[in-house]
Amino acid sequence: MNKRNLVLSDFYCTKCGKKGLGCYRVKGQERKSGHLKKLYCTFCRADVNHVEIKENTHYRYEDFVNEFEHDNFTEDGTRKIPYGELKGMILNGKIEKKKTLCNDRNQWEW
Repeated sequence: MNKRNLVLSDFYCTKCGKKGLGCYRVKGQERKSGHLKKLYCTFCRADVNHVEIKENTHYRYEDFVNEFEHDNFTEDGTRKIPYGELKGMILNGKIEKKKTLCNDRNQWEW
């Protein structure tokens, strides 16, 4: 397998918001950015849905932070409403932040 045929995806936990382990996917077989995948979170110590984020795609880390801070994920890690609708509600001032995401490594609990 040639490294040029692989795409790196980052995964962020929908429960704690922290970055999980990355995963290489074969080009042409990767999932779209924003895809939810159940993975083990080393911080929550449980199987939790993670959001997949790839470079140079329509769904970026900033979009995940927006969703996380506006509490768009249920307890089991699924989306309450599609991100496009949430983004429109934020722009129209119909929804406000409910929490803050702090991914500073100095504040992580071990």
